[in-house]
Amino acid sequence: MTKPFVAFFKRLVPVFGASLFLILVSSHSISASTPMSASTNKFFMTEPQASLEVAIRANDVAGITRAIAAGAKVSAVGKQDVTPLMIAVDAQQLESVVALLRVGADPNAKAVDGNSPVSLATESYRAKPNGDEILTVIMKAGGDPNARRPDRDPVVMRFINDHDIGHLKRFKALGANLDIQDRSDDPLITTVAMGQDWDVVWALIELGARYDYENGASRRPISRALSLPYPAPDSPLYPYKLKVWQLMKDKGLPVKPLTP
Repeated sequence: MTKPFVAFFKRLVPVFGASLFLILVSSHSISASTPMSASTNKFFMTEPQASLEVAIRANDVAGITRAIAAGAKVSAVGKQDVTPLMIAVDAQQLESVVALLRVGADPNAKAVDGNSPVSLATESYRAKPNGDEILTVIMKAGGDPNARRPDRDPVVMRFINDHDIGHLKRFKALGANLDIQDRSDDPLITTVAMGQDWDVVWALIELGARYDYENGASRRPISRALSLPYPAPDSPLYPYKLKVWQLMKDKGLPVKPLTP
């Protein structure tokens, strides 16, 4: 208890009596000793898991070690089935992520909302300063490159939306299935083509993705996307559209002449 606090309540003693002073002093002392985890934690409220969450958010590796030694489990699930590793990834605490993976945290655990350490790390891979390094260590620890986001799209959709061919190549090397279906149950490449992201379509083809989704193999085949009158010929995406069209024409697939 601080000196100003004591002085203030001493002035109340003549009015209210010493008993009230003692009660108030006792109450303040209890409040001051309450663990901070009760107010800072979101997913774990009981010890020793609460201490583990506090240490994770503080990026305190020594604190993580102490909490685990006291019985905290890295595989425990808190509210909404969130795990300690999900907390670390979401908080972008690299040292905490590494420490938890080192003692067996599961990079593929699923929360109620469908998120996993992989999906969280993928969504934050551009976060500074540690986003991409966190994604790297999660994948090296056995993260599933075919994991899905809460919206059911594969996590590689993040790279597609960013036109990030380099990370698409990285995930392909890790075993990502580029013929995977998206949340609409269409092949990923046909959805990308309908979005007119022809640089990504061409990259997917170069990486080995299937593209011959004609004759009913997809409700939105690439030939349908090619028949749309955009992008404009002066768009930087148009040369990639032309490459895709020429490839399909050379393979004997049913494509119409390009309309500028």
